Parts: sequence; C-alpha cells; structure tokens
Amino acid sequence: MSYRAKKAIVERIEAIAAWREDREFQDMLGLGPEAAARSRQSAQGIRELASHIDRLPDDDGRIDDLVRLAFSGEIFDPGASLLTEIGRFRFHDPEQPVEPFVDVMVRLAERDREEMGQWGGPQLPGDNPWGANWVVTLQDPDDEEDEW
Repeated sequence: MSYRAKKAIVERIEAIAAWREDREFQDMLGLGPEAAARSRQSAQGIRELASHIDRLPDDDGRIDDLVRLAFSGEIFDPGASLLTEIGRFRFHDPEQPVEPFVDVMVRLAERDREEMGQWGGPQLPGDNPWGANWVVTLQDPDDEEDEW
C-alpha cells in the first residue's frame, strides 16, 4: 500500500496547496499584500513538500506511520493539528526545511490520534463527560434469577 498511500498523501497535500493559493487572493482583498505574499510562499512550500513526499522511497517507514495514524481507508485524512500545520507550512518561516517536516507530520498525526474522541482534551481518570462510563449487560429472559 505504500506506493498508493504515498500518492494519496501527495494528492491531499497538493489540494492543500491549491487552497493556500486561493487564499492568497482572499488575503490580497482582505489582509493585504504582505499576507498574500506569505500565502504564496506557503503554497510554493506546500507544493515542494508534496514533491518531496512523492520522491520518498516506497518503504519509508514514515509513510507506513501516516497510513496507520492518518488514513481513513485509502484516503489520507489528517487530523486537525496535522492539517493546520500542513496548511501553514512555510507561511511564517520561508526557510522551513522539508525533510524534518515529514517527521513532524508523523508526530502531529500521533497527537491527533491520541486526541481522537477526547473533545475536552486530556481528562482526569473518571472525569471525561464524553467518554462512556457505563456498562451494558444483556440478560437472558428465560433465566429466572434475572428480574426485568
């Protein structure tokens, strides 16, 4: 799956770059030329990231990690932290290196996976209002000891 997974990651990252390019025009109309220039540099950086991932060997373990952590079936479906950071790759730092960012992607995917379903963030044991704290037991209606 690594070759197909890599292609799925590249496609999603290129879609994020396209969004960032669209954002450049919105920034020009709203936030001004400085924000538009940063969106342009970010879009170029995101495209460079996609190209770098496309060139990774199919057996790169980070691709396998991303498949395990950030895929829904055969679709690269990054969580909120990873999606946000891909979307602002090189937005603030035009020199942000590409290769180490792939490692960052895995760490962010791990964080997103840990937070999945923990809407209030980390909770004290027994104090998660969104977590199930009840047990379902099934009773046999023919068992005389059980009362309904």
